[in-house]
Amino acid sequence: MTRRTLISAALGAAAFLSAGLVVHSGALTLTRLAIAGAALAACALFDLAQRRIPNRIVLPAAAACAALALAAGLPLALVAGIATVLLLLFASLRWPAALGMGDVKLTLLLIVGLDGSALRALLLGLTFAALAGLIRIVREGRTAWRASLPLAPFLAAGALIAVIT
Repeated sequence: MTRRTLISAALGAAAFLSAGLVVHSGALTLTRLAIAGAALAACALFDLAQRRIPNRIVLPAAAACAALALAAGLPLALVAGIATVLLLLFASLRWPAALGMGDVKLTLLLIVGLDGSALRALLLGLTFAALAGLIRIVREGRTAWRASLPLAPFLAAGALIAVIT
């Protein structure tokens, strides 16, 4: 990993850990938030620069968060999350230009990393992306319809807000 990626991961971990401390989370939740925050920040950086989300970041982070979630006893949130990921997987396979597989894996990280806040984080992130797309359409006109936006930065922002609220 580059120095830039490590710095963004450290900042993401610190931001999510701070948000968890603000809402008085327990030790397992704080660890899960730090891992998820680091991975989300690194993935957002990659998505902005290269329009891809690396498996080497998101999959180990999702596995670690899932193990911590199971240790904390949150299987119902995981079941709901898996159903959401399956729905997004179907959408990704049906409309690959609209939603990439990296975005689906990043959603899995949101689900296992944020437990009860994950669906709110996903909704906020998609809302932010839709607003950014709308602004781009207003500014650029018809050419913006063919352009794509990186989704990871919006999902990371939505996740941070969801943890705080």
